[in-house]
Amino acid sequence: MSGDAGKEPPAAAAAEEGRPAKKAAGVAGAHSAASVDELLLECCKEHPQWIAPQDQTGMPPPKDYTSHTLDSNPRLSGVDPKLLTEAVGRLLGKSRLTLANHPKGGRCLRYVSAEVAQQQVERFGGLSANELLVYQKIEEARNRGLFQKDLKAKTGITNPNIIKSIIDKLVRRRLIKDFTSVHTGKKKMYILADLEPSAELTGGNWYTNGELDVDLVDTCYKMAHALFKSKQGEGATVKEVQSFILVKSKGVIKCDLTCEEVLQLVGTLVYDGLLQPMDKQNNPAEERKFRLLPAPQTTHEHYSSIPLSVCPVSQGGAPQLDYWLTFDFV
Repeated sequence: MSGDAGKEPPAAAAAEEGRPAKKAAGVAGAHSAASVDELLLECCKEHPQWIAPQDQTGMPPPKDYTSHTLDSNPRLSGVDPKLLTEAVGRLLGKSRLTLANHPKGGRCLRYVSAEVAQQQVERFGGLSANELLVYQKIEEARNRGLFQKDLKAKTGITNPNIIKSIIDKLVRRRLIKDFTSVHTGKKKMYILADLEPSAELTGGNWYTNGELDVDLVDTCYKMAHALFKSKQGEGATVKEVQSFILVKSKGVIKCDLTCEEVLQLVGTLVYDGLLQPMDKQNNPAEERKFRLLPAPQTTHEHYSSIPLSVCPVSQGGAPQLDYWLTFDFV
C-alpha cells in the first residue's frame, strides 16, 4: 500500500499525457438492456453498422464502414459484446432494425423509425432475422421473382432445408406466393403476395397457368384477319386491331390484350404470309401498320415446299423442280 502512495491515479496520469482513460472493469456491465438498445439505434440512425459474415469473421469492413461496425464504433466500445448481440436480436425482432447485404460482402444493420416499425410488426411479427432477410430479397426482385437457388445465393443461407422451410412459412403467412415462368416449365419462382409477375415471365394474356391458351389465340387470330380483309389496301394499325378485338370479343374474352400482345398476334399473320408491314419496325407498337397481302397466284409455297434436287419418284424429269427454278429469289 505504502509503495503506491506517491503514484497518480491512472485516469489523472492519462489526462496529463493527453490520452483517454481506460474504462474501469465492470463499466460495460453497467449498461442496461434498454440503454444498449437505445445506443445501438442512435448509432444505426447516424450510419448503418456493418457486420462480417458468420463464416468470414475476419473480413475487414468496407472503407466507408471502417468506424461503423459493432466492434469499431467508438460509441459502442464500452458495451459488452454479449449485450450488443442480444440487442441486435431484440431490435430485429421489433423491426427497429433491418439487415441488408452489402455489395462487397457482409451485412448492414439499418435504422427503422418507430412508426414504420409498428406497421412492420403488425405484418411481420414473429419472423426471425433469416426469414426477414429472405422476404427482403424477394421484395428487391419486384415483379421478376426469384428461384430458391437465387435466394440461397443472395441470403447466404446455403442449407436447402432451411430455405425451403422459410419459404413455406412466408407462403403460409401470405407474404409471398409462388408462380411458374413460361420459360422454365414447372419450376417455382417466388414474388410478393401483392404483386403480379411480369408478362415476360408469365407470357401475358396468351397463357393461363403457364399453358398457351390455344382457343384464345385462335379466336383473336380470326378476328384480326377479318379486320384486315375488310380494310384491303388501306391496312390497319396495331391500335386499330386492338380496339376491334376488344369490341368484338366483349363477353367472350375475359382479358384486355395489350398493344404488344396484339403486335405478337399480327406478327403471326405476317409469318403465315397473310399480311405485310407498311412502315418501319422501330415505330411504337401501337403505331405499326400492316395490310393484307394479295391472294397468292399459285398453291406452291416457294420457301417451305422446296423440292428434292434428285426426285426419287419421277423417272422422266421433275416438274416441281423445273417450276421452282423459274423464280428469282435474289
